[in-house]
Amino acid sequence: MNRIFIKPLAVSILSIGLGFPAAAQEPPLPPATLVEVDQILQEEIAEQLWVPGTVVSREDAQIASEVAGRVIWMAEVGQRVSIGEVLIKLDDQRLQLSLAQDKANIAKWEARVSLAHRKLDRFLSMAEQQNVSKDQLDETAAELEIARQELAQAKASKKMTEYQIAQSEVRAPFDTLVVERLQSPGEFISTGQALLRIVDPTQVEAAIRAPLTVIPFVSDGLHVRVKNNNREVLERVTAVVPVGNANSRMMELRVALKPTDFPIGSAIRVSLPHSEKHYGMTVPRDALVLRKTGAFIYQINGDNEAQQIAVTTGIGVGERIEVFGEFEATQPVITRGAERLQPGQKVRLSGGGTMITAKTDS
Repeated sequence: MNRIFIKPLAVSILSIGLGFPAAAQEPPLPPATLVEVDQILQEEIAEQLWVPGTVVSREDAQIASEVAGRVIWMAEVGQRVSIGEVLIKLDDQRLQLSLAQDKANIAKWEARVSLAHRKLDRFLSMAEQQNVSKDQLDETAAELEIARQELAQAKASKKMTEYQIAQSEVRAPFDTLVVERLQSPGEFISTGQALLRIVDPTQVEAAIRAPLTVIPFVSDGLHVRVKNNNREVLERVTAVVPVGNANSRMMELRVALKPTDFPIGSAIRVSLPHSEKHYGMTVPRDALVLRKTGAFIYQINGDNEAQQIAVTTGIGVGERIEVFGEFEATQPVITRGAERLQPGQKVRLSGGGTMITAKTDS
């Protein structure tokens, strides 16, 4: 029987030829994670209280007429009217008739004054020759004075009628947007009756009702956040009225707004300080990684390594939040991608090719 002897070298070659692994290979590294970073900031911080408010126009009026009459024309709802332009026209026919009567009274009393003046001149000449009594002279002088006063009254009446005629056209007291008609053309209105509601859409502010407890922490000129569901802006407090209602214990504040920020009448919320200010370190809210064991941030050190650092949180400041922990205030924190990091996993900075290694503090 023939025996076949295979040398060890042949066995190795055969193993390679048959595809058996000669040695165990290392598993591939996980792919690099794309991350973004931001800075840790030292900011002035105070506890914030969000309170409701309403957007109002600083000029919001119900326009009335100083004279009675029938309305013959009114501006349309939604119409914009410049200051000094006509908003309402009243029928002034009755006033025109009164003006004609006033003119006739003026002419009558002018004639009376002229007659009494000539009569007094004649009596004065006769008095020099002692041809008229003292009583007649005094009576004529009194008639002249009465006629002069009646003439003055007639002229004043004419001015009043002219003024009423002018007021029969009600003009815009400021640049106006007509919001509502309270009466309609054809109706007879009385003196002082409201006819239109108008606002100035270019003068806008927020009217806020806040608890009296914020008084020590707010003042004119303070910048506060104003927001609704779609928009958030930083604007200035223009007025603080530190007087509360006996029932609600609420006070009023006014905050300046731009006309394009929010529509008039819309509901907004305003953030007001509710504690003394202090300086603290803040990070973007996106930098926080929340786990069952607590909150963490990932911070990049000088060797381009990300370290997981345990932190506790403090007061929120808009999109940022106060944090406490053993971190380096001068080094950035990861804001995007931190929630996917694992110890030892490489990450790639957004916008660059730098590779860093994630480590966990022991």
